[in-house]
Amino acid sequence: MQFNVISMFSGAGGLDMGFHNKGFKILWANDFAEDACNTYDLWANYNKDGSRKEEKDCTIIECADISQVDLNNVAKGKQIDVVLGGFPCQGFSLAGPRQVDDTRNVLYRHFVEMVKIKTPKVIVAENVIGIKTLGDGVVFDKIIEDFSELGYTMSAPTINAKNFGVPQDRMRVIFIGIRNDICNHGAYIFPSGDLKIVTLKEALKDMPPVDMRDVCQAPFSSRFMSRNRKRDFSQVSFTIPAMAKQVPLSPDSEGMVYSDVDRFEFVGNYNRRLSYKEAAVIQTFPNDMEFCGDLDSKYKQIGNAVPVKLSEAIATEVIKILTQDDLTPLLNMENPEEEIRVDRRITNNVINGKAFEYASMMELYKELRKKGWEAEQLKVLEDKNYRTIENAYQLVSLEDDDIEDTNVEYQSNNFNRAAYVAARYLYKVEPILNCSKELYGIISAMPDSAGIKGDVRDIDFTIYNDKTCVKKIKEIGISCKNNHEAVKHPRITENPDFAQEWTKGQLHCSSYFLEKMEEILQLIDEYALEYSKWSEVEDKMEKIYYPIVKLFVEEIKRLGMVHEGATIEQQENAEKFTYLFFEYMFGGQDFYKIIKDDQSQSTKIYPYNMHGTLMNPYKGCKNNQAVQSITMPSEIVEVRIKPKSKTTIEVYFDQWIITMRLHNADSKIKRTSLKFDVQIKAQPRKVMGTILPWEN
Repeated sequence: MQFNVISMFSGAGGLDMGFHNKGFKILWANDFAEDACNTYDLWANYNKDGSRKEEKDCTIIECADISQVDLNNVAKGKQIDVVLGGFPCQGFSLAGPRQVDDTRNVLYRHFVEMVKIKTPKVIVAENVIGIKTLGDGVVFDKIIEDFSELGYTMSAPTINAKNFGVPQDRMRVIFIGIRNDICNHGAYIFPSGDLKIVTLKEALKDMPPVDMRDVCQAPFSSRFMSRNRKRDFSQVSFTIPAMAKQVPLSPDSEGMVYSDVDRFEFVGNYNRRLSYKEAAVIQTFPNDMEFCGDLDSKYKQIGNAVPVKLSEAIATEVIKILTQDDLTPLLNMENPEEEIRVDRRITNNVINGKAFEYASMMELYKELRKKGWEAEQLKVLEDKNYRTIENAYQLVSLEDDDIEDTNVEYQSNNFNRAAYVAARYLYKVEPILNCSKELYGIISAMPDSAGIKGDVRDIDFTIYNDKTCVKKIKEIGISCKNNHEAVKHPRITENPDFAQEWTKGQLHCSSYFLEKMEEILQLIDEYALEYSKWSEVEDKMEKIYYPIVKLFVEEIKRLGMVHEGATIEQQENAEKFTYLFFEYMFGGQDFYKIIKDDQSQSTKIYPYNMHGTLMNPYKGCKNNQAVQSITMPSEIVEVRIKPKSKTTIEVYFDQWIITMRLHNADSKIKRTSLKFDVQIKAQPRKVMGTILPWEN
């Protein structure tokens, strides 16, 4: 069966091409840009040999301002199954002015009118994620309300195109509305996609040598130079924007290095932007796709388009909606409103956490520079750990560049606001930071592997008293938390001997514990063969979670609690386990825990001065309110399963209480997908927390 589609604000037809490739019939399309309409006409209505297709197989392309089009005459007399519309998004852009009254923000009203006239079974639209927060959510709520009043139940998930076969980080909102007589007020559950990515190497492997006439040669603006613009062949591209001069560098460029706050410099002599043909392939257009117009117009058509592979994924979901007799398994019937604001970017929490690490790192650098530390005294270590958190920050802070440089007004986001007040706090409480003369420092991002080995710091600021940075005199560690206060997330591993890992090989779990854990791990292997994800396993609580929790409770008791009649050796081992267990959870180094709290618009800071290295006097500088050193716990008082829970362990130390909640970190069933979320529930009064409200 062939389904009929009409398309609005079609551009060069990226969204339409995906539906076309999946067998939909595009009856009519519209855009006001002549070059884009000509490009659309070439791929939609002409054969490869240049001959025009038969009229019955062609799409009517009306090149006109949509406000001047008589919508009642569009595809007159035809039943329309789907209305597509990528209504203009410049006014919604995260990087742009984002004015609620931008005239481009109301063009979607014509889309609403078309839906009202044609009453399609499904409506589909794509937009930038800034649409969700424009005008504090007023615009987004109005869009949802308009379609709801027409009798549609809406989904509006935030997704990353890279999870749908597109070699590009591209965050977008996908609107899917289903007519209520079809979905019975259930909202469509859009998939999260796939963690497997298509790299730039794979995407560009068949491209011919680059013709520099296909590359934007405009000067590199200060905005372009404000951040790194190069991704390697082993990665996906940054977002392909519509503005030619903001297009990222090609992966074979020599690249950019950080030079100062919001300023990068080129490395070497070969650095060029992606050609428009490379940009088109990254947008998953066919390699031989022909675009009309001048170079700027070609880049614009490509950057404004929905990636074809993403469109094909959307079309696949629409086919399910139009063909399945029972849509219930595909719908959220209980809480359909959840699908309006749902985020399906898969690694969103990880990305946000690392973005906060980068913001904290750079705000500390900026604060020290403002307070007298010279550029030659401070170094940001640009290793692979730095690049990882930098990439994450770029994803969440500036999602697109589709605006003119002269219109840009850099806006402080929550990551920077939270990090800024933390950096000011650190400067005030650490005396050594006030004595920059003859000091040198290196700010570095810690690798993820450090946490596995018991180092909970995310950022390390090492201070030296010589230019060669050999003689270390101080370390200031920072642990960054984005909207949570979890201490650590230890996983269940292939080797279930957690005591060996937590105590660096000094102690081991009992043979009984290891035997019982192996039985559970084998059961997980059996589930992996039968089911595709954890949510399908109905008895996982009774067969997997609860048994693991019970085993851990008994084993932690055996290792860390002193029972009546215990030998001297057993007492010493219990004390050793307690100390090493606590150090594994909190790290062997002192640190500041910095917590970004979006809800309260504040940053919480806790100084964990367990070894007495924080806030020490330096050369006459002294902090009169310095925190005292915290006594490390020497015994475990009690271990139990939290009342009315089958997943959470409570561990009571002297003066400390922590909880360990077992959950699946990955939806895929495997031995290593389960982990504990460790939270502090009580701590000594010496850990004096500070709450710092953000400043506008």
